[in-house]
Amino acid sequence: MTSQLFAAAKFDPFEHVVDSDHITILESAGLVIHLSPFTKFQIFLLLSALVVTGMMFWLAAKMRSGELPKGRVWNFFETLLFFVRDKIAVPALGDESNKYVPFLTTLFLFIFVCNLFGLVPYMPSPTAHIYVTGALALIVFVIIHAAGIKEHGGKGYLKTFTPHVHLEGGVGMKIFEWVLKVFMTGLEYLTAFIRAFVLAMRLFANMLAGHTVLFVILFFIRFVDDPLYQIPAAAGQDWMYWPVTFFSVLLNVALSLLEIFIAGLQAFIFTFLSAIYIGLAKHPPH
Repeated sequence: MTSQLFAAAKFDPFEHVVDSDHITILESAGLVIHLSPFTKFQIFLLLSALVVTGMMFWLAAKMRSGELPKGRVWNFFETLLFFVRDKIAVPALGDESNKYVPFLTTLFLFIFVCNLFGLVPYMPSPTAHIYVTGALALIVFVIIHAAGIKEHGGKGYLKTFTPHVHLEGGVGMKIFEWVLKVFMTGLEYLTAFIRAFVLAMRLFANMLAGHTVLFVILFFIRFVDDPLYQIPAAAGQDWMYWPVTFFSVLLNVALSLLEIFIAGLQAFIFTFLSAIYIGLAKHPPH
């Protein structure tokens, strides 16, 4: 029965995490209509941007009115806004945090909304695609080094990658000091690129892994019902279908609630690390 439902619905288990060349809006009686050349990820990236833009314009209008926050929606939006300022921007950037609050707020909300879309059936999770997280990391990479160059100037910023190394001793120690400085300088330059790479991979891997786990648990239902996937021990054991279905659905509901938390946590981690890297570029520890 389950296999027939999957076949009738043309179910693609990874549809919400794997991009496609187009979005099918009608497919019946041999008629197929696509929204080409846009992929579903492009559509939902645009939709995420529109949601964040609409939310911020609405909140700005409310705050400009001078009224006290009222209602769950207004209080929730303001809570998110001040959370980014007080828990991300201020700890990482200190007195200069207000300059970067708009960027960090936009980054946090955009990632959060993208993550939440993946929890809705048949909707893709844009942040489960490496191209999306890579583009976000590239934007952060540019902001980080633009902030550093603005603070120190071009040559001055490049000098911040060279650590101060001073060793007492003769010629041998001076040579070792020079080798150590060259090695550490190269490592610092490499770290600048590694940070962006890690930002992209962490968000991508966490979102993809979460959705994959949900799919695998649901796939157990088909595993015990479809002869094509059944293991020999489960063949002919029709009684296994309903217990497996019950526990699979129950576990998916629990994990989906956890995924809501993960969606916010990953948005926070990406934004917080971005703020820290901006702060390190403006005020290097060397």
